[in-house]
Amino acid sequence: METGKMINMISNRLRRRSMAVQESVGISGSQGNILDYILVEGMKRKVYQKDIEREFGLRPPTASEVLKALEKRELICRVPDEEDGRWKRIVFTKKAEKIHEALRREIEESEALLLRGISREEQETFLEIAGKMLKNLDEHYR
Repeated sequence: METGKMINMISNRLRRRSMAVQESVGISGSQGNILDYILVEGMKRKVYQKDIEREFGLRPPTASEVLKALEKRELICRVPDEEDGRWKRIVFTKKAEKIHEALRREIEESEALLLRGISREEQETFLEIAGKMLKNLDEHYR
């Protein structure tokens, strides 16, 4: 079986699992993934739209649309950065914190399913190979 096809099959199954949880809390798949990123990273550092574009490989208009949808649902807000008001920091709201637990639980369950019966050494090898594949693709599309 082709490598790309196998990766696609895994991705589709993971997407289906997460969509069920995300729909139960009323958000789309991409919104859920981005919200989870904002919730996790936002606890450690300031998050900006550029970070989301880079993390998810999105073009600025696409990232902007997803963020507008999350703002409309009152899950995030954009606030001027304290050091440079031209930059808008993305922060999550109290409403988003409630959704976060359901999203985290689904991610942890999916991770446990994926890794069942796979040794730590096999996991490390897979991550090393997948990282090289991603690097190859990134270098090709620059």
